[in-house]
Amino acid sequence: MSLKAPELLCAICMAGALWSASGCTQWDYDLGTPLPRTDFGESSEDATLAQVLDKLGPPQRLSATGNGIVMAWEYWRINEDTLGVRLGALGVDIMSLDWGRAHVRAEFLLLTFDRRHRLTGSTYSSWDSKLGGGQGIQPFFSFVSLVEVDDLVERLPQHRWGAGALKPIPRALNRDSNSETGQNGVEQRGTPTAIGQQSLEMR
Repeated sequence: MSLKAPELLCAICMAGALWSASGCTQWDYDLGTPLPRTDFGESSEDATLAQVLDKLGPPQRLSATGNGIVMAWEYWRINEDTLGVRLGALGVDIMSLDWGRAHVRAEFLLLTFDRRHRLTGSTYSSWDSKLGGGQGIQPFFSFVSLVEVDDLVERLPQHRWGAGALKPIPRALNRDSNSETGQNGVEQRGTPTAIGQQSLEMR
């Protein structure tokens, strides 16, 4: 089926009007560095802490345990895409139709060491999936994000370690439960505040 000249011109004009009334944003977050392909399985349980740090660099999270220490390395890549279309072409100048979606790729490596700084266990996890999406109609401009990623794109823990000494006294007294450098376990990025180590903070 072919379009006649007037119909083709009308379609081009409509597409141009729609394009001029639309907006698209893309946000890419790259947190940390990809973890190297290293095998810390049963065959490498005699590895020392120095050897592991030489391969992986300093950890993002660490915690003392009853019989040693636990360390965690992480890498996150998050893509957020949004598209907004003003509805002025339909006679509704004050409304905007918005779509949004996010995708996450992540790696998380957890290693435990005994008091002699020997590797005793390892756990590796990875993700490559949709993080969420949504759509909505908003007045004038997009005031509300359609995908919530704030808990995943905050700074890496080591960027806040120095400031930890300047926290208010109740939190400083509770530093053993710090999810990044405490003594009661580590916590993975994106964990809800109502569970895990964060639930122990004195507020």
